[in-house]
Amino acid sequence: MIRDSKAFFIGLLMMLSFLGIYAYMMSPSFGNGRNGLEFADDMFNSISKGSVNDVIQGEVKKIDKWHGTEIDVTLPCKDEAQADRWSAALQKVDGAQVSVDGIKVKVKTDLGNLLANIAEDCANMFDNNGEAVQQKYGTDPRDATNRWYSITKAVIKDLEKQERFKESVAITQFQKKVIEPSYNYYGVEAKQVRDNTGVMTFMMVFYLIYTLWYGFAIYYLCQGLGITMSKAAKKQEA
Repeated sequence: MIRDSKAFFIGLLMMLSFLGIYAYMMSPSFGNGRNGLEFADDMFNSISKGSVNDVIQGEVKKIDKWHGTEIDVTLPCKDEAQADRWSAALQKVDGAQVSVDGIKVKVKTDLGNLLANIAEDCANMFDNNGEAVQQKYGTDPRDATNRWYSITKAVIKDLEKQERFKESVAITQFQKKVIEPSYNYYGVEAKQVRDNTGVMTFMMVFYLIYTLWYGFAIYYLCQGLGITMSKAAKKQEA
């Protein structure tokens, strides 16, 4: 039963407008068949990609100090097919000596050359130039990048067994700051906050107002129906 018709109809009007805006946001009206949530997700991904580029470049600059550091590792694979794929990738590294023994890949290479080769592929991926990676390895660019992640993970484990922790830590950081971002942001257009301040400000303000709008709609509907919260009376001692 409606106890306060004015409050109820205010709440009803606010709720209907809230649902109307929500229906519009869920419609494919934001370019390329995207709804509002997909548009916002793409925008934030693009902004974050623009911001992470400095992190990647900072890590790539550290590669130079590893030139002249030789590593000799044995990498276990799950099957011979994987061993062949890993071997083919490692042979792209300048000066690398690679051999396959069943399901094991043995490689002796300069660590700087290894990281430089991977960094080149990751740069192409980050710039959405997957075609260059595909031509180099003859496979899907995401598969090629994921392959480097798996290879470096195996290299890290072998180096840790050799107690070469400085090298293993360096490769681990390279994975996180170069390989992972290049894989995750492949296909995403990079944008800078300074070039999209208007859109970003609107989205943040809209989210705040839209959330409050829903809260007040519920509040007025409850008030109109006589649903209120009151503090329980304190019991007095006899």
